[in-house]
Amino acid sequence: MEKPFVPVAFVEEIPIGQFRKVDVDGRSVIVARTANGVFAVEDLCSHEDYPLSYGCLDGDRIKCSLHGSRFNLATGEPLEEPATAPIATYRIEIADGRIWLDPTVPDKRS
Repeated sequence: MEKPFVPVAFVEEIPIGQFRKVDVDGRSVIVARTANGVFAVEDLCSHEDYPLSYGCLDGDRIKCSLHGSRFNLATGEPLEEPATAPIATYRIEIADGRIWLDPTVPDKRS
C-alpha cells in the first residue's frame, strides 16, 4: 500500500465485534471490525468531546458511554441524541492481511 495510507493493525488482531484505539499523526482513531467490514472513526463524541473508545460497538454503530449517543461507523452520522453532529471517518484499505488507514483530512459531514 502506498502513501498516504499507513498500517494500523493486522485484521486478525481485531475480532469481529471489537475495536482498537490507535494513534495516527497525533490523533486518536478507532479501528472497528464488524460483520460488515472494517471502519475507522475519530475517537471523540461530537456531543461532549468524550472518548468513544470508552464506549462499545453495537453492530455497525459505536455507542458513547457518557450520554448514549450512537454513531454509524460507515458514515459518522449520529443515530441518537443528544449528539446531532457527525464524527469524522477515515478511509480504510485491507491488503496482505493488514488494515491500512488514510490519515489525511478525515471526512466530517456537516
